[in-house]
Amino acid sequence: MEPLLAFYTHSIYDVDMEESDIEKQPTVQKQPISWTAHEYQHQEKNSEWFWALGLIGVAGAVTALIYGNILFSIVILVATFVLALYAARKPEEYTFTLSQRGLRINKELYPFQSLKSFSIEDISENHIPKIIFESKKIFTLDIVIPVEGINIEVVHDFLYDYLPEENHEEPTIHKVMEWLGF
Repeated sequence: MEPLLAFYTHSIYDVDMEESDIEKQPTVQKQPISWTAHEYQHQEKNSEWFWALGLIGVAGAVTALIYGNILFSIVILVATFVLALYAARKPEEYTFTLSQRGLRINKELYPFQSLKSFSIEDISENHIPKIIFESKKIFTLDIVIPVEGINIEVVHDFLYDYLPEENHEEPTIHKVMEWLGF
């Protein structure tokens, strides 16, 4: 009698698994979509840019010293130095892959179950379109990825089967860094 019960339980378990898989994934198997893009659009910075950064950093540090805040002065100088190093480097190239499992950036996987929704930033001339993913995790920032060399409509259609589409704004810090040339 036990083998029949075990078979019956196993069959119910398989049916439940199939139903949950059907709810989470589209019925048609989709091929993964891959593309490569730089982490940001590189703008060459000349020596004047670095001089301006240095002057602003030194002025901020001197102002902090005048007000008697030595620690803040040191933090400003260190931040200025780190910003100069970051500005001098070339952007890395990342490989993005959308598959049924989720979004993969190089080797890191973001499963669709951990993402709340997506949005595609309006496409304008001389601007690289970006996809903005909102995470379900509280302390995770929005994931903003550029889409270069691939049809954005194909990416949209793929994502629409896995995540709801909502209107997201690009985070302000991304806009500021882009304005500064990062």
